[in-house]
Amino acid sequence: MALELSHITKTFRSGGAEVCALQDCSFTVNDGEFVSLIGPSGCGKSTMLYIAAGLEEATSGSVMLDDCYLRGPGKDRGMVFQNYTLYPWLTVEQNIKFPFRLKANTDYARPSAAIMGEIEYAGHLLEIMGLAQFRNRYPRELSGGMKQRVAIARALTNKPRILLMDEPFGALDAQTREELQELMLLLGLYEKTTTLLVTHDIEEAIYLADRIVVLSARPGRILEEITVPFPKDRLLDIKLTPEFLALKRRLVDLLHAGGRPSSGRAEILERLGQHFHATTGTPVTTTTNQQQP
Repeated sequence: MALELSHITKTFRSGGAEVCALQDCSFTVNDGEFVSLIGPSGCGKSTMLYIAAGLEEATSGSVMLDDCYLRGPGKDRGMVFQNYTLYPWLTVEQNIKFPFRLKANTDYARPSAAIMGEIEYAGHLLEIMGLAQFRNRYPRELSGGMKQRVAIARALTNKPRILLMDEPFGALDAQTREELQELMLLLGLYEKTTTLLVTHDIEEAIYLADRIVVLSARPGRILEEITVPFPKDRLLDIKLTPEFLALKRRLVDLLHAGGRPSSGRAEILERLGQHFHATTGTPVTTTTNQQQP
């Protein structure tokens, strides 16, 4: 077992009131496993990830990695954010190798023998991420998809025990998103990368994951854990299969059942009608089941 979150509760104060973001959440991510964490907007998905990364502290509960309690961030966890967080004054290669600058008593230009293997691995990442020919480019010269490849490669440079990803493909177009999804599948298949992904995209959650953890609306509670019944070497065409669509439907229903009450058409029309009446003085009929003449 790589990562274990036990009875995580997170509260904070907002406007003088105490808000519970997460309530008694427990789940694990096993070695070599890809787990997707999904839930309604504002349910605490990213907060959970930040707690796992050591960037936020849980109000109660514990986080363990390889049976050791975690008290803060560390190189055993790589983090990828939705925004690319690259250093604009560094080239692609320099961004990827930047973690070596943070190592104590290490000359970045003339690294010690102790980290030569890691630097070689960084060169390997340049190749497998399709970045070798862009190694001397600066972030301003890259597309969004290429920037995120650099961010992923940098997060993997230290060979972390687990990769934590916070909606990393949310700002990308559909084609680029699918390309990076394919890349993540291959990393899991051939590099055995252990990954916890937060995403709002149900298709992405299914396509990438071995297992999906579903959170309720705030306060976030674990509604269900679902094992994805597809092989790791799945292809994009699997998204069109009845099995994939059935699982997607199940997750949509689960989110609606455990999420905040959804606004139906009648509620939306009523609010629009109230606003229209307030601004124009004209009453508006909001009935949605009017008979056709």
